Amino acid sequence: MTDRPEQNPESGPHHEAEPDARAEHESEEELPTPQLTEAQHKRLTTPMFGMLMTMLVLVLIMGGFYFLSPEPDYTFIPDEDVEGEAAALDDAGVTAYSPLSPAVPDDWTANYARWESRVDHGVDVWEVGYTTTAMNFVGFAQTEDPQPSWLAEEIDHSPAAGEQSAAGMTFELYHDGDQERRYWVLTEENNDVDGTTVVIGGDAGDDEFLTAVEAVVESLREDPENV
Repeated sequence: MTDRPEQNPESGPHHEAEPDARAEHESEEELPTPQLTEAQHKRLTTPMFGMLMTMLVLVLIMGGFYFLSPEPDYTFIPDEDVEGEAAALDDAGVTAYSPLSPAVPDDWTANYARWESRVDHGVDVWEVGYTTTAMNFVGFAQTEDPQPSWLAEEIDHSPAAGEQSAAGMTFELYHDGDQERRYWVLTEENNDVDGTTVVIGGDAGDDEFLTAVEAVVESLREDPENV
């Protein structure tokens, strides 16, 4: 009877080395999540908290300025005493003519009423400007010595646009199609009342502009010195 050779259990085909199950299980375990200490968390959150507080303070300050600042009064418009200023000039004998003081609508306001010497043109001028009911502008300039350079500047170098009769007077018209303002000029030749030259100009509508023209002519004719 033949003796079978003894087989080494470790080297037999059915006894190969198996991986360590415990080591494989440990490798599959997740690594622990790092935890921030209280001091680290405080260092990270403090800058963000400070930035938010700064923005909040700025918003509160800006809001305070907005609500505490008085609302601008856009309705205020200077209202000069045109009649009083014109009378003072007349009484002082500053002019050889009676300065115009038109009776414009009550809800018009006078932005300015002044006597000026245009040294560069050698012209003395009485001028008044109004804000109309529709918040447009119309005004006039009156002089007894209308130098061509002054007149050209007064009408903003606008080209001639014909003539127009209004309130019994003939006016020369000037208007540039690209401009909002127009100008009506009563020359000394067409002014048979006191011989002054009057330039009426502004961006007022047709009705308001004609109202200003009629008021100027009426003021010319109603002055006793001009009759």
